[in-house]
Amino acid sequence: MKHRILIFCLLFSSAVFAQRSTEQKSVSDSAVGSALFRVEYAAQVPIGDYASRFGFTSHIGASAGYRTKSNWIFTLGGYYVFGNDVIDKNTLLESMTNSSNLIITSGGEQAFINISQQGYLVNFSVGKIFPWLAPNPNSGFMFTLGGGFMEHWIGIRAEGNNVPQLLGDYKKGFDRLTNGIILQQFIGYHFQGSTRLLNFYGGFEFTQGFTGNRRSYDIPTMGVKDEDYIDVLFGFKVGWMMPFYKRNKNQYYYY
Repeated sequence: MKHRILIFCLLFSSAVFAQRSTEQKSVSDSAVGSALFRVEYAAQVPIGDYASRFGFTSHIGASAGYRTKSNWIFTLGGYYVFGNDVIDKNTLLESMTNSSNLIITSGGEQAFINISQQGYLVNFSVGKIFPWLAPNPNSGFMFTLGGGFMEHWIGIRAEGNNVPQLLGDYKKGFDRLTNGIILQQFIGYHFQGSTRLLNFYGGFEFTQGFTGNRRSYDIPTMGVKDEDYIDVLFGFKVGWMMPFYKRNKNQYYYY
């Protein structure tokens, strides 16, 4: 009896292994449609109007999409925008300092204030994967075009939240809230293997934003900052993907 159970287990294991090998071969040897969940990071260098307000910028977020059998790819994503390089950081709160060049809290102590870049963007993109120099038909060079909406501002946070000039509506006079539509282009490489873990992409991303200041009054300049900007970002973007394959009639794709 024990021998029969052992033989059955060996035969079952062999069958499962053979089926998975066949499924992996199906994914590797032919183009298949797949839903994609992607986690992404972009390191961006600003140009033009953006560079007059911020320095090095990071984007981190996620997107969901679908790649067709003919290697068209459609994605919808959302990203958190952040950075520590604010150009006017040293003069932004100058009007709040005392004769010792310090900002004082409501308790009469020195305030410690963190100033950073904050924001977000949402986008939709359409692209095409060309299986040039690719290990399988589901991988290759990728080109995408997209558009969306971006909003960014100067994040100001006082430790202890005890500086009256930086509470409520007063804070809005310093943050220089800016938003508008964006256009994006990406060129890079997309690798989609036979397993769930080894799937990634990377390349260069270009962003052009057509934005404007949305605050009615700017306290640091003591005036209205009614300006329009052309925000340009250029950088490198990488992402990890989790694909979900469709079922075929008589076989399943392994993921």
